[in-house]
Amino acid sequence: MKRRITLLLLGLIIGVAAGFLARRHLGDAAPSSPRDPLPEVAIQDGKTIDFSGGHAEIRDNPEDRAAMEKALREMEEAAKEVTFGPTQPPPTPAP
Repeated sequence: MKRRITLLLLGLIIGVAAGFLARRHLGDAAPSSPRDPLPEVAIQDGKTIDFSGGHAEIRDNPEDRAAMEKALREMEEAAKEVTFGPTQPPPTPAP
């Protein structure tokens, strides 16, 4: 009787593992799986790309344009006083 229960449990474990591996490798994976190719989306100047629906959607409406212009003004304002000074060349070793 103990041998039957042990074999039954072993069979169940092997069956669950095989089912998990089959589901994972036979295409029943999540859409964000690293095996799935990423869609190519052409970047268009002045338009936004919305991925919230699970796929790329090009948007061009006044609200998005206003948000992009506001963000651009904020970035320019934040970076207007940023400067990078010249760097010193590395010292040459004496012969």
